[in-house]
Amino acid sequence: MSIIEVSGRSSQKAANFIKEKLYDASSKRLHHSYRNGPSKAPGFLDDYAFLINGLLDLYEFGGKIDWLLWAIQLQDELFLDKQGGGYFNTPGEDPSVLLRVKEDYDGAEPSGNSVAAINLIRLASIFDAEKSSGCKRNVEHLLAVFETRLRELSIALPLMCCAADMLYVPSRKQVIQIDPKNTKEMEFWENNNANIAQMARSSPPEKPVMAHVCQDFKCSPPVVTPGALRELLNKIVSAASPSA
Repeated sequence: MSIIEVSGRSSQKAANFIKEKLYDASSKRLHHSYRNGPSKAPGFLDDYAFLINGLLDLYEFGGKIDWLLWAIQLQDELFLDKQGGGYFNTPGEDPSVLLRVKEDYDGAEPSGNSVAAINLIRLASIFDAEKSSGCKRNVEHLLAVFETRLRELSIALPLMCCAADMLYVPSRKQVIQIDPKNTKEMEFWENNNANIAQMARSSPPEKPVMAHVCQDFKCSPPVVTPGALRELLNKIVSAASPSA
């Protein structure tokens, strides 16, 4: 078994543990820690942001739609400042917490706001135009909150600088077409990006897995093998790299 497969299995095992032991499905809330049982402390912004980031990685690694669905379910509502933009560190449900802050320092670990910005941009690349715009709008509001900090001391927020770059530089994405007989996945894509569902329906039955590389709503011709996809990606990266 390769190191990639070992890492993938370990990551899925960790995610399953969190969902079984640290997540309350009825309230859709995370617990902060676990030792002989989940702690009473609720999850903070960092707990949610880093978990969502990991779930998106797992989805990209294995394509299991459940990871993506959980990531979307965890995003936004609990910590988002809908009036001022950005994310608070705490959910705001404890009356004893008199001051809610928005972390703005990427130290040994990135701040929850920086990771949340990256998560939103990644989700924006998945959704159709309307939902994608909503994600990007939240990122723009977040960056506006920290604009002074970014301008005067950008070295303190390197990951948030990356988020700003990702937001304003045209992105590429790989669309892996799904099996049109998979009703759960088809329902998700019908509701969130009908173009991908249409790609799945139009896939020739003898070639059930095809990949496209898309940028600015334009997609390459489909490829059907990992080697062909790797070659296509290498060509695109080479073409985009500045000349020596």
